[in-house]
Amino acid sequence: MNVLVIGNGGREDSIRWKLRNEGIHILRNIEDVTSKDLIVIGPETPIENGLTDELELKGIPVFGPSKLAGRLETSKLWAKEFMKRHNIPTAHWLTFTRGEQGMSQVINLLTDEHTRKRYPIVIKEDGLCGGKGVVICSNYKQVLDIIPSIFIDNIFNSSSNKILIEDFVAGDEASCFVITDGDHYKTLPFCQDHKRVGDGDIGPNTGGMGAFCPTSRITDKIKRTIEEQIVIPTLQGMKEECLVYKGILYIGLMIDKGGSPYVIEYNARFGDPECQVLMMLMKSKLYPLLEAVTQNKLDEQSDPIFHDGYALTVVMCSGGYPGKYKTGYIIDGLDKKKPDNVEIFHAGTKRSIKLNTDRKLGSWITNGGRVLNVTARGSSLENARKNAYGVAEQISWTGSFYRKDIGEDREIS
Repeated sequence: MNVLVIGNGGREDSIRWKLRNEGIHILRNIEDVTSKDLIVIGPETPIENGLTDELELKGIPVFGPSKLAGRLETSKLWAKEFMKRHNIPTAHWLTFTRGEQGMSQVINLLTDEHTRKRYPIVIKEDGLCGGKGVVICSNYKQVLDIIPSIFIDNIFNSSSNKILIEDFVAGDEASCFVITDGDHYKTLPFCQDHKRVGDGDIGPNTGGMGAFCPTSRITDKIKRTIEEQIVIPTLQGMKEECLVYKGILYIGLMIDKGGSPYVIEYNARFGDPECQVLMMLMKSKLYPLLEAVTQNKLDEQSDPIFHDGYALTVVMCSGGYPGKYKTGYIIDGLDKKKPDNVEIFHAGTKRSIKLNTDRKLGSWITNGGRVLNVTARGSSLENARKNAYGVAEQISWTGSFYRKDIGEDREIS
């Protein structure tokens, strides 16, 4: 059994690690794939570019949605309109067009006295932005400071000219992952992600600074509500619109104080870094589920089994991330012995090929903003935290940093 995993981040590294532990041979090049093999698409860009459609036309099994079904992620506006059509709970929004006119419309809207009482508000790009195209503004001044960069400069490099202004939903974030072949589905344990760059959830949004699983904030009652009001209507709605969804559906949720769930966003792939904690916690095999999805036989598979306890990951980053950062720094500490319940997944690294005074031949060096994912299991959430941070503290490079509060308990804001 051979699998090619598309993508080179921490998410993909954890999938490869899980499959290798199941005895699956991991292919390196797409040219080596045949119709007897299987391809897993990790990131969102290949989905937007139609890679699933292209490969399926060649008879190659693919775990990932089609280009059109992937619009649940690749167009936030399309996803919002889809949710409206199928009565799926989400925050109220308005749509504007990038440019001077659109910016003026937003300014006029947000100077209205009634509107100004609704802060904070959310400014969200329609197109893909690597997890960074969302800004939460707490007051009118913050809006005035940021909207020229979004409406005129397109600082997030979105491919779309549409921008959403959305109500802010206060509550607890949770990540829901659904494996589906379009007709049947299985839900995985709920995760909690930490998006903002700084301790205490301050600073700009990132691709994700850490995550843990499971989250105790999702009760059995809330799970049933999510399934009835969101998961089932989403999959049924896609079928009704002739867009059968296959692969992993990631539903970003906000649970308000009353326990009501709202969809913040859809993603058409595993979350990063949530995938890392799910792979670490999964006890049963992953490959049979992936294969069953490609064969439309997910109903023939048992529900996945997970280890008791918790998993937590800490994302170690380059100085300056999520803004500008430098790469090429040698990483110290990777050769130190680590406990069996800790894995280090590589998100933005490469092997050096030069030998000089600062670098040994073959040393790991930084090659991205999010560099390493130190991921641990533990009998409790606090135990998993101690295991992950105990290893993260032994690793460093010039300018490296990470959040120190991943998995800490917080009240709903």
